[in-house]
Amino acid sequence: MIDITDWHPLAKVALLLSPFAIGIPGLVLSAVSTLTKDYAVACSAVTSNPYFESIKHYWGSGSFKWRLMTLCTVSGLVAFPWLALRMGQLDAGELNAFPKKLKRRLKISAWLNMTGCIWMVLVWALFKFK
Repeated sequence: MIDITDWHPLAKVALLLSPFAIGIPGLVLSAVSTLTKDYAVACSAVTSNPYFESIKHYWGSGSFKWRLMTLCTVSGLVAFPWLALRMGQLDAGELNAFPKKLKRRLKISAWLNMTGCIWMVLVWALFKFK
């Protein structure tokens, strides 16, 4: 395993801050989409998934936190549709009709968030098991 005890202190700080540098832009993209009309467009574009329909019903009209979680659910459906498509819980035509610009933004947001979380776990393990 990599021994980080000999690293320069600034290199250690840079390594510790790198997951946040990756993940925070993804959260900002999600927050901006939640606060704009993109939220309504994203929620109205997916109607074939029963799980998402129940989420929209319970969380969709709530506070910013619940709306953000709802949009992150849409991001997951858009960025990783193969499981929902395989299980028959998402219509392929609906996915193709999703607005391209919003689909791209939600995919970028989902990938940044996921990469930041995975990188954070890897950095934690690197420091924990040095």
